[in-house]
Amino acid sequence: MLDHLIDEYCDQVAAKKAEAERINDEVKRLESRIQEFKSLRQELDKQTEDNC
Repeated sequence: MLDHLIDEYCDQVAAKKAEAERINDEVKRLESRIQEFKSLRQELDKQTEDNC
């Protein structure tokens, strides 16, 4: 009985760790996109300044 509970909780921990890793990967991907957008904005601002 106790072994079953231990196994069940180990499975839950493993699932939560996997979920946390997926979330961290998504955060990194979103942060990367933010940087890309900021770079694009700077590039566009520079082009606008050059055209004036």
